[in-house]
Amino acid sequence: MKFSYFNFWLRNIVIYLFFCLLGLIMVLVDGTHQIHEKGRFMHVVFNGGVMFAIAHIQVYIHNRFLYERFFSKQNLKYFLGTVSLFASYFLINYFTPFTFVSNRDVITMCISIFLIYLVGLGFYYMHKNISDRNRRFLTGLLEKDDEIRHLKAQLNPHFLFNALNNLYATSLTAPNETPDKILELSDLLRYQIESSKKERVPLYEEIDFIKKYLSYEQNRSPKLNISLHNKIAMNQLMLSPMLFMPFIENAIKYSSGTEKPTVSLEISTDKQRLTFKVWNNFDPERREFSGTNTGISNTKQRLELMYNNKHELIITDADGIHTVELTLVL
Repeated sequence: MKFSYFNFWLRNIVIYLFFCLLGLIMVLVDGTHQIHEKGRFMHVVFNGGVMFAIAHIQVYIHNRFLYERFFSKQNLKYFLGTVSLFASYFLINYFTPFTFVSNRDVITMCISIFLIYLVGLGFYYMHKNISDRNRRFLTGLLEKDDEIRHLKAQLNPHFLFNALNNLYATSLTAPNETPDKILELSDLLRYQIESSKKERVPLYEEIDFIKKYLSYEQNRSPKLNISLHNKIAMNQLMLSPMLFMPFIENAIKYSSGTEKPTVSLEISTDKQRLTFKVWNNFDPERREFSGTNTGISNTKQRLELMYNNKHELIITDADGIHTVELTLVL
């Protein structure tokens, strides 16, 4: 078990044991409590442990499955669910020995149960605040690292050298196209620099950049066969910038080592999800894994932080075809 606050089981076990210890101290301080009677210690400790376990489970169900999912979204479901949970807890307190109050007064029991839920909700918000702060901190670190990586790639002398060579060749063979090629390269560099400073960019801007990048790669390597299909139902969708580029760059890199390099991309959206797919052929014998895969690793971490439990990434290699399929839940 990993000893971290963000380990679900460890966190809940520590909280449970803390309240058990607190309850034990309270009854030990009370000189009239039955725990001081001969032979009653283990019985009281057992009952107390079960009582706190029931309370912990009740609070968890309320916070995780009712409050988090339905409060302020589907208030009727939240109200009915909470009433049902409250009633079940009341029956447990009333008809079993695992109760927080020694008498069977209905009002006292209701108040006790309400206070338990209230304290549990306080812990929920404390945990949510800690988790949100930690996520923002880690996201900031990754974004800074990603920004540096992008800036290095943007100012990479090798990239600029190839671009200038292409422009020189174009100026000799098709001088009329040279101004357009210069603008194309300028747009690529400008978008990479500007987007690296933003947390989210519109989907249509990202697709426009991908098209320009693919056009640039196509001109740089005429034998490369690239196709892009997009079916966009929500064009104003915002997403993390340059999210797809590591997969596209890898696809072109490994496909270029084949006799007939082929890369196919598909981007589609509906009301519930965005799907990105890229296929490329590769030569298993010539494929090299000398790179650090920093881009792919960083993208996976960004997905975990920015689309936690709202994304699915599937990467497969089969019959000389490398496939990446990324789905984001909107």
